[in-house]
Amino acid sequence: MAMQMGGQGLKSDINVTPFVDIVLVLLIIFMVVTPLLSRTLDLSVPPKSDASPVDVVTSDQLILTVKGPETAPKIFLNREEIQGGPDGVKERISELMKGRREKVVFFQADNELPYSYVVQVMDNIRGGGAEKIGLITDENLDVSQAAGGG
Repeated sequence: MAMQMGGQGLKSDINVTPFVDIVLVLLIIFMVVTPLLSRTLDLSVPPKSDASPVDVVTSDQLILTVKGPETAPKIFLNREEIQGGPDGVKERISELMKGRREKVVFFQADNELPYSYVVQVMDNIRGGGAEKIGLITDENLDVSQAAGGG
């Protein structure tokens, strides 16, 4: 507290020392607590592969394609249309997976289709016995030609 003696009377200056002490204590508290509040997810990312993609498609590969408008999409396995919608996929895939060593199905769907429909088809692929589902994302690949047709 500042007080002067003499003829001028009391001097009313603010003592900032306690204020600075409080601010420094708060700063230290925030510095300690902030790293504890950050939440992280553990993620393992595979190493970058230097291999070039293989464009060779063999006749025993299964390529499932969903095309068409969202009101009436059509499902093709290689170039053969599957009847019965997503439930027909499960039956057809289970027939083809019997006796296979590698149970892989490649999957491509139009961007305009509803997400729920695409996931339902993928669930039925998995339910039909496929262990791995490869997603085809290259728009330049013509699936009807790659599936063994001309």
